[in-house]
Amino acid sequence: MTYRWGRCSVWALALTLAGSVGTGWAEEAPTYHSGRVVALDRTAGSLVVGEVGPWRVTEGKTEVTRRTISVTSSTGWVRLSRADGAGPSGWMGESVEASLAPWDIKAGDVVTVQVRREGRRLVAMKIAVATPDRS
Repeated sequence: MTYRWGRCSVWALALTLAGSVGTGWAEEAPTYHSGRVVALDRTAGSLVVGEVGPWRVTEGKTEVTRRTISVTSSTGWVRLSRADGAGPSGWMGESVEASLAPWDIKAGDVVTVQVRREGRRLVAMKIAVATPDRS
């Protein structure tokens, strides 16, 4: 009788874990895409980033992959710059984030976008716009 209950307990645990995987445990980790902003469409809520890589060269030219990324009202916006001296953690010249108004970017800006997948669509979780070095 103990053996029977032990086997049932193992199955119950397995089914519980399998059910948990479907409810978020197996959620895909966010990914990042970096490059120059090629196009913006505030009305449609999207931007296109021209990303170099993986390194593919065709006829002597590096290929640029265009990534269309959806922007939502929950997308975070920040500007990245280098600290003049020591940054918040004490490192000299470290990268510092400052809040940025939504859509305060233009074509040609260099960005890193943290995205999540929703089906075949890339959705921006956070957009970080690089500020050119002052050197």
